[in-house]
Amino acid sequence: MTTDTEIAVAGEYSAHQREILLETVAKGCSPEQFMLMLELAKRYRLDPFARQIWATPAGIFVGRDGFLALAHASGNFDGMETTFEEQDGKLFSATCTVYHKKMQHPIRVTVRFDEFNRPNSDAWRRMPYVMLQKCAEAHALRRAFCVTGLYDEAEFPTEGPARGAFAPTVTVDGEPVPVERVSERCSQCGLHDPMVDAFRERYRAAFEEAGVVLPEGVCEECAKELWKHGEPQ
Repeated sequence: MTTDTEIAVAGEYSAHQREILLETVAKGCSPEQFMLMLELAKRYRLDPFARQIWATPAGIFVGRDGFLALAHASGNFDGMETTFEEQDGKLFSATCTVYHKKMQHPIRVTVRFDEFNRPNSDAWRRMPYVMLQKCAEAHALRRAFCVTGLYDEAEFPTEGPARGAFAPTVTVDGEPVPVERVSERCSQCGLHDPMVDAFRERYRAAFEEAGVVLPEGVCEECAKELWKHGEPQ
């Protein structure tokens, strides 16, 4: 007889398990959001019971530990380190460097405290370094292991929609770059976020040199496919 645990490991859930998830990590979600969370959990082999992935009416999220689980599962995770910068004796930013066994250069991401701090959050008041470290590590792990369509809830404001005007900062070639979260999806696949301007310009230059047109609003995954095939699909 198949047990609930065996069903969950296979990426499927019994009726009882679904009831538990709906009352815990997906409380208040629509049936469509709940099914999408389960599909993403299955695709990325994340465990909602361990809160590696969860859903709210604002969106579907993965925490730092979920991204770390994906990194370890890939077999290519070669460690990471996080450092902090202070200005005038106060926490200013956190920088996470992730090492990927198949990448010549590490992935390095910097996030600023003033863009992620939640003054009304008890956790942010008590543990600002720990919370900002989680944000930096989630960003860096997601980029290093090409996780798309999933974000840490800490990336979004406590009020308003999960996607919109909130603009955290990442570092591209050592320079801070604002990242605008837009409401549209990729113009090619309709699944992922379009590339931010800083990355898009780097792709555009290479595409133009090769005589290939880079479509507007395309995500990084589709840009790579277009480059591989030599022309837009």
